[in-house]
Amino acid sequence: MSGISKIGSYLSGATNLLRFIPEPQSRVAATFGNVLQTVGQVASEGVGGMVGIDPSYQALLQKQIAMQEQLQMVTMESNIEKTKHESKMTAVRNFRAG
Repeated sequence: MSGISKIGSYLSGATNLLRFIPEPQSRVAATFGNVLQTVGQVASEGVGGMVGIDPSYQALLQKQIAMQEQLQMVTMESNIEKTKHESKMTAVRNFRAG
């Protein structure tokens, strides 16, 4: 059994416990992680800084983004309240039917 070593232990009556020896990390995984981190940084800088956009439109785009975020919040609250109402009405309808 490669990668497994027996450890003698008397915890909870167990005499032999098996433990996996951690495998060495691959350099490919570390490189892939660095690539993903770099892509994430470039993407966040591109969205936040609005690279390549005419400065006269940047204020309008920021306003549009703010309005979209506000609309998403209102929609979320509306959906929550609708779900609450529907669950209360279900109980009322079941009471009337019974």
